[in-house]
Amino acid sequence: MPSFGPGTLKIGEVATAIDVSCLVNNAILSAEANTADPTTKLCGTQKLGATTYTATLSGNMDIDPEDPDGIFCLSWAAPGESLPFEFIPNSEIGTTATGMLTLQPLDFGSSGEFGEDMTADFEFQVEWKPVIDCNAAPVIATGATAGIPGTWTPTGSNPPADAAGATATSVVASPNTAWTTGQYVQGSTAGTGGRMHWSGTAWVAGAAT
Repeated sequence: MPSFGPGTLKIGEVATAIDVSCLVNNAILSAEANTADPTTKLCGTQKLGATTYTATLSGNMDIDPEDPDGIFCLSWAAPGESLPFEFIPNSEIGTTATGMLTLQPLDFGSSGEFGEDMTADFEFQVEWKPVIDCNAAPVIATGATAGIPGTWTPTGSNPPADAAGATATSVVASPNTAWTTGQYVQGSTAGTGGRMHWSGTAWVAGAAT
């Protein structure tokens, strides 16, 4: 049975989409049926009411108010804006949901105690009907370009989970010489556990030092 994650959630136009995958704590795309009351005809027969559907993308995520180009600032700058999204709950199986959602402002602050992470529940209305592609074969990353963080190629491909999942033959580093201090690429494992860099001969955990 597939697990939730590692996966991706991207919001926005393809060229400028915000990848919130490493902020999301949980997320679910759900549909709700709305059926009108049946009507009874003069002859006594009954006609069932029409059924329409609505969809939402909801869950909980860490907020990123420190990033002026992040999802939190965008949610307050463009409330009610319709934006494309791509949701992949598990990259290994590759089933993808795409469509249009209506952005809503994320809560700012915390209902928890001092020192706790600031998180926000979200519920974005999704235009009916989203496209569920059950035949989307995952594209595996074959290259990585140094940066802080670096990028995977081809664009949109699924990276290895961490350095242990990458080899010199499966992922080609660019440049192929040792990366400089601070450079790394982020694997599908969130946080520092998924960071890796090219030593010049092998993939090594963490950022280059």
